[in-house]
Amino acid sequence: MAKIQTVTFVDDLDGKELDPDDQHTISWTWLGVEYQLDVSGANLDKIENGKVTVAKLLDSSTRVGGRKRSTVGRGAVAAPSAPARGGSSNTSDIREWATENGFSVSPRGRIAREVIEAYEAAH
Repeated sequence: MAKIQTVTFVDDLDGKELDPDDQHTISWTWLGVEYQLDVSGANLDKIENGKVTVAKLLDSSTRVGGRKRSTVGRGAVAAPSAPARGGSSNTSDIREWATENGFSVSPRGRIAREVIEAYEAAH
């Protein structure tokens, strides 16, 4: 059986599907933290002309690296973080399974708890 997968890019600012010929990936840094977002040419112009606030950019972007943010004061020891939930399931496997089973999942970002629980119950 043949399987065809389609990749659809979505504008991170307005949520609209992007034409592959009009898709722009922007990598940027704010306060030492690296971010990335995909936008259309029209939204790229808005960003370049200062019509998009930094708050909107931060909200719409995916954090891809940079310094860790710490809420602990200097010299204090942070409490250990909780272990990651779930098993060794790869998010791309979960997204593929969810799409094949009628769940609506975005190509990036957090996967809803109920989708992960349904995936784990099925496997």
